[in-house]
Amino acid sequence: MKSKLRMLGVLICVLCLTSVFVTGCAKKQVLPDDAGKQAGVEAAKTGPSAEELAAREKALKEQAERDRLVKEQAAAAAAMAAEEAAAKDSAALENIYFDFDQFSLTKEAREILQKHGAWLSAHPGYTLVIEGHCDDRGTTEYNLALGERRAAETMKFLVALGVDKSRMKTISYGEEKPLDPAETEEAWAKNRRAQFVVNPKK
Repeated sequence: MKSKLRMLGVLICVLCLTSVFVTGCAKKQVLPDDAGKQAGVEAAKTGPSAEELAAREKALKEQAERDRLVKEQAAAAAAMAAEEAAAKDSAALENIYFDFDQFSLTKEAREILQKHGAWLSAHPGYTLVIEGHCDDRGTTEYNLALGERRAAETMKFLVALGVDKSRMKTISYGEEKPLDPAETEEAWAKNRRAQFVVNPKK
């Protein structure tokens, strides 16, 4: 009888221990807060969403477009300023003058043309019209021919300085456009000239 009781006690102990082990090894219940934290961790692992990426890409494109427009405006403003400055400089291409009934260049005319040649070489985006003029002594036909010779001789000298001939053309006005209409030696000296018109290339 005692042995049966002892066996029964051992059996009860085994059952109690088994119950304790099974209860202790059960999975921990995930609370709602823990579930939220776990979801946040998973989201952090996967990175930004597709919507966020699209928004970032759109913002970057908009910024790049703004930068491009600013650069274009700055370049256009710089080009306009350069063109205005060149136009002002070209107005300084002073006339050269000739002796009576002559088309050969004087020493002073050659010095002036050297400056004009340097300006033209530095501004290849411009063309030049060389106008030949005369005083009103002589016939209209003679003065037109003399004006053409003066313009041609001027262009020849500029070509020798390295200015491309295709950028230049000549025209003669003879006695038609005097700077000074007076009938004096001083007025006639002003009218015997080559005059320069600078234009941007088209």
